[in-house]
This record gives sequence, C-alpha cells and structure tokens, in this order.
Amino acid sequence: MGEPTRDPRGTPATERLNYTAYRLARALNRAAENTALAHEVTLPQLLILQVLGEGTPLSNAQIARRTFVSSQAAHVVSAELLATGLIEKTEHPTNRRVRLVQLTDRGWNLLAVCDEDIRQREERLSAEVGQFLGDDSLADVLDRAAEVLAGGYFGDAEAEAEAVARRRRPAKGSGMTPA
Repeated sequence: MGEPTRDPRGTPATERLNYTAYRLARALNRAAENTALAHEVTLPQLLILQVLGEGTPLSNAQIARRTFVSSQAAHVVSAELLATGLIEKTEHPTNRRVRLVQLTDRGWNLLAVCDEDIRQREERLSAEVGQFLGDDSLADVLDRAAEVLAGGYFGDAEAEAEAVARRRRPAKGSGMTPA
C-alpha cells in the first residue's frame, strides 16, 4: 500500500504568508520559552516582564491587551510574578481604584539576562536574512507588515475597538454571516 494521492488543487501551506509567519512566531516563542525556563520563569511570565520592561507601570487590563491574553489569564500570571518578587504593585497617579504593576530590581535583572539571550538569537536571525532587507531590520519589516494588516493598533484604543468589532461573529441563528 503506497502513499495517499495528493489532490492537484492543493498548494503547500508554506506558500502562505500567514502560515509561515505563524511558524516563525512558534519558533521564536519556543526559543524564548527555553530562555525563560532556563531562568525559572514561564513564557507568559517573560512576556509580561518584557512589556513592563518598557518602563511604564501598567494595569492588569493593559497587560492583558499587550500580551494577547484575557484579563483573568494576565491576573494569574501577574500574581505568580508578584509572589516571586519580580514585579510589585504601585499606585496609579490619578486613579486610586486602579492598581499598577512594575518591575522590581530583581525583575529588571532577570529581564536583562533573558533579553541578552534573546537579542543574540535575533541578531543571528537578522544576520542570516539581513541581506534581503536592505537598510531595515527584520523587526522593522515585521512591524510594518503588522501595521499594514491592521494588527498594529497598540496604544490606539479607537483602532483597537474597531478591529475587535470587525472580528465579532453574529449570534448563531441570526441569519447574518461575518463580513
């Protein structure tokens, strides 16, 4: 018994940019996860450290949006980071009901070690594909691609709300299909 017959209508998934980008994201995340685990944190914890590593204290809701998870998931991971002393709570400057978190000195130190490992990996990748990019870095090219595809609405609440609304599906049985 031989191999199944390939349907001639088929095309390799690797010819689709979205599939290849997902593959790249998985590879980058696996490598970053290996770095994180080597320093006794998880990938979700590392993502929060990276976002807080921009230097601005954030609320749980902001962390959730920036790390692509639900508020509940961000809360769980933030609680783990608080328990390990990598982040700390701080007061919001104008809203007493909102709690912010920021990196502790220990968090900054851990982030610096992880960032160095990740930076070295990214530099190897950029060196490998850099000849095709001209004056731009790989990060610049990918960031621009995200902007073009309406994925770059961080910090723009109106654009983010519009993108979310476009992704919403109508209720089952409504007779409407997504646009």
